[in-house]
Amino acid sequence: MPSLARLLVLSAVLLGLFLAAVLAAQGWLRRQDERLRAEAVATRRAQLQAAAALLPPAPAAWTERQRAQLADMIEAAVTVLAPGAPAPAVPAGQLGFVAELGGSSVTAPDRVAVSFALPPLLRLPLIHHRTWAFLLVLALAIMLLFVALATLGPRQVGAAGDSRTPWRASKREMGSLEQLAKVSAAQSTALAAARDVQQRTEQDLLLNQRLLNQSLEQKIRLGRDLHDGLIQSLYAAGLTLESIRPLIAEQPAEADRRLEQCLGQLNNAIRDVRDYITGLAPNELRRLSFGAAIELFIRELRAGREVEFRPTIDEDAAAALPPDRTLEVLQIAREAISNSLRHGGATRLSVRLHRSGDEVGLLVQDNGAGFEPASRAGAGHGLGNMQARAAHLGAVLRIDSRPGDGTRVVLTIPVT
Repeated sequence: MPSLARLLVLSAVLLGLFLAAVLAAQGWLRRQDERLRAEAVATRRAQLQAAAALLPPAPAAWTERQRAQLADMIEAAVTVLAPGAPAPAVPAGQLGFVAELGGSSVTAPDRVAVSFALPPLLRLPLIHHRTWAFLLVLALAIMLLFVALATLGPRQVGAAGDSRTPWRASKREMGSLEQLAKVSAAQSTALAAARDVQQRTEQDLLLNQRLLNQSLEQKIRLGRDLHDGLIQSLYAAGLTLESIRPLIAEQPAEADRRLEQCLGQLNNAIRDVRDYITGLAPNELRRLSFGAAIELFIRELRAGREVEFRPTIDEDAAAALPPDRTLEVLQIAREAISNSLRHGGATRLSVRLHRSGDEVGLLVQDNGAGFEPASRAGAGHGLGNMQARAAHLGAVLRIDSRPGDGTRVVLTIPVT
């Protein structure tokens, strides 16, 4: 009987340890599941804000095409909510949230409901929970069987009156303990394997989220480059064609010259499209020096208008910028020059690039119509793209302008 009591106590202790390990593992898996779900919602929310910033603003309310574009960009179901309307229920097996996109009640709805399918990797915790439940039931069954055998064994041996009963009982006890140790070792191995699977699952989910974010960033960057480069070139070609019409009858030679210039602009635009398709920045900007690139922008964007251009380019300052940063600075300069000629109607334009210590400064100043910067916030992509490029460079962009007093754009880039 003392041996049986010790065996029962040992069994109870091992069972308690196993239950504690199972509960701890379940709690850890539950916390990981909640954290991964929260990260998935936060990531999709950030993607929604970035995609909404890329779409052009609607004049009064969102169209079905804009809603479909937003849903396609973030790969989720997007529902526009009327003011004060409750959020719809999230379908089973999906995640969802309600976001405010920051628009006013006049220009765009304030709230949208987003729902997306639960990532396959987040379904593993449910499988783990079922696995733990199965292991728990199996352990309880083994414990009950072991206790039953340990209880009935001594009675049968005592009834037989065999003189070797103590030896046989001890042998059975040792065999049962050995079996119990094997079961405990197998359960520990299964627990360690489950933890490894959970860690790999978390790493795979983080990798997928990182790849998805990179894909969305590439879409936004491509849209920004097309707006600041290709669209500006096409717009300049259109203005050049408009300026040719009154010259056809009176000045055919000048009209022919401008027509050749327009054809050159269109050919450059076609070449830029090919470069974007192959994933490259426009090759012409890579080949030209900073000053030559600025001269190219002026020729393309003036569209036959008389503009007094005053460039002051320090090529040593341009050489202090790495090639990728130089392309970003050139795109900011092109957008500023385009705004001066298109919207400001400037007839005098100054562009200056210089270096002072650990900083390189870019100045674009005109005598155009000017504007109120606060009133233009959110009116288009141009100023937003300039600010986004400056933030990517770690630079400071300042725009000073007043109606009737021209515009002054100052970009300060840190260099080492």
